[in-house]
Amino acid sequence: MVVNAHRPPRLYWAWLAGTGVSALGTQMLVFGLVWHAALVSPGLAAAVLSAQVVPRVLLTLHGGALSDRLGALPVMVVANTILCVVALMGVVAMSAAAPGPIVMVVIALALGTVDAVDIPASASVPKLLVASTAMGRAMAARQVVLQGAVLCGPPLGGVAITVLGLPATYGAGTAGYLVLIIVLCFVRSRTRPMPSADAGQGLNRQVRQGVAVVFGTPLLRAVVLLTGAFAMFVIPFSPLLVPVVSAARGWGAVTTGTAAGAFGAGMACVTLVVLWRGAASRAGAVAVAGMLIAAVGVGAAAAAPGPVAFCLVSVLVGLGTGVFSTHVGPLFMVACPREAVGRAQAVVTLAQWLPLLWANPLIGLLAQTHSVTVLLVLWGAGAAAAGVAALFARPFRAAVLAQETRPPEHKGKAS
Repeated sequence: MVVNAHRPPRLYWAWLAGTGVSALGTQMLVFGLVWHAALVSPGLAAAVLSAQVVPRVLLTLHGGALSDRLGALPVMVVANTILCVVALMGVVAMSAAAPGPIVMVVIALALGTVDAVDIPASASVPKLLVASTAMGRAMAARQVVLQGAVLCGPPLGGVAITVLGLPATYGAGTAGYLVLIIVLCFVRSRTRPMPSADAGQGLNRQVRQGVAVVFGTPLLRAVVLLTGAFAMFVIPFSPLLVPVVSAARGWGAVTTGTAAGAFGAGMACVTLVVLWRGAASRAGAVAVAGMLIAAVGVGAAAAAPGPVAFCLVSVLVGLGTGVFSTHVGPLFMVACPREAVGRAQAVVTLAQWLPLLWANPLIGLLAQTHSVTVLLVLWGAGAAAAGVAALFARPFRAAVLAQETRPPEHKGKAS
């Protein structure tokens, strides 16, 4: 059988299908958990969300080290088995009686803690299964699947609650984790394990070594720093800046939803193109261009005269976000050392989460003390400054991926 190195192998698509089912179940489960907490009080809903995020921030680096030590696939099998048990306990708890706030917070803490181990392992699987020449398509496909789960999970969760009741969302999570466990066992039986980190070292030492590898490698360091800047100035646009701007300018919920959807549509268009054609070979320069496009869109939103113009610039921000994410992801993945890929993925994941802990409260504070026009100009300028700085970072600007052109067609059938 001839393997097409320019496209992800079938084994990757099998893993991605299982990941998609699991992600959809997770989104339905979390929706049910937060919705139930919100019925009790907004404070409890915030506590539940925080209980899920805090363990991720605190333990993700150790989760990445564990993935490198034991292997991504074995770690995912154990993590999803635990998640399956937690979700099944949720089904029982929700069916028996309405759980109190403590139970909901404990469930959220358990989900976040296991996610801290599972997310870096899952993010490193493309390195195990996909050739560098197909990494752009593989990462774009993964992004499509995860975004689809985020978009479809909450509506399906709402339908499940309406038709079957709250335990159905936990049942969906249980089923999703079970499907992924079966797929992982299948994939694991057909792959060779990646080189593992020295098991004689302590986990904390391995974490330090992983951070040193990332920040000691010019390209990886540049990607992490630019990703952090992108998370600070561009990622909050759709979930936070769009509602804040719409409310300040007196636009309704329809405009807010349309603008958020326009952002998603722009991002999805780029992702689908990369999935079809592959990522550009000069991935560093293209990623910088994506950040600058997004910066122009955020800044232009300050001058948008009405809802239609605002939705159009939202599309522009989405296009820039799509260009950035579909090129910086495979660039980082290809440059990661195989023996430290889990820890490297944990570092770049933290680079996306930590700035949001600062950006979201700061946006809320500035929105109360300044006009939204000033806020958009500041955030657009911040994104533009980071993009311009990246242009002067030679390791990033000159970074290339293996060419993903389509292989020539051969006559006859491949055996």
